[in-house]
Amino acid sequence: MPEMKDYSVPFKPDVKWEDFSKEFLIKIMRLWQQAYLDMAGSWYTAVEKRCGFDTAIACEDEAWNKVVERMTPKYIKAANIELNTALDSLKAMQLCPDNTQGDIYPVEYDIKNENHIIMPIKRCPGYEYWEKTGQIARMNAMCCGEAPVLNPKYGGNPKFKGKQLKRGPRKSPNEPVCVWEWTLEK
Repeated sequence: MPEMKDYSVPFKPDVKWEDFSKEFLIKIMRLWQQAYLDMAGSWYTAVEKRCGFDTAIACEDEAWNKVVERMTPKYIKAANIELNTALDSLKAMQLCPDNTQGDIYPVEYDIKNENHIIMPIKRCPGYEYWEKTGQIARMNAMCCGEAPVLNPKYGGNPKFKGKQLKRGPRKSPNEPVCVWEWTLEK
């Protein structure tokens, strides 16, 4: 049977991912990525409404850290990545659902060497929403508190370090939302 480019065929009780085309799977993966981030935001909002800002931030931080600690080694193993350089850790970061590649968080890489990379993030839907709605405390909690601690963990190597070189406020929407420096300690 040829690969299915969509699921407009009659119901298949034994359907498998292998039955679908690469293009369809990529389309579904992008939707899963949005759903993953939407679930996280919806969960945060529900906790904040019931328990307040500080509790929601603490719960969000704990939840993201647990997911990253559990799942990052699995992404690394599935992709057969050896974590010898900062570039290897960036490969691991590209594989998680809230990754830094693709449409949601487009980035650029200024690769100084395999263990020193500057990475401007051109767009961040969360930051842009908080910036537009004036939710500065929420933006600061994520961008100053959670992100600098959490982001290097996505790299899977305790020697992989991230430093936020710049974050808003932006003078223009064309500026990067933030700029990160990635290194691997020797």
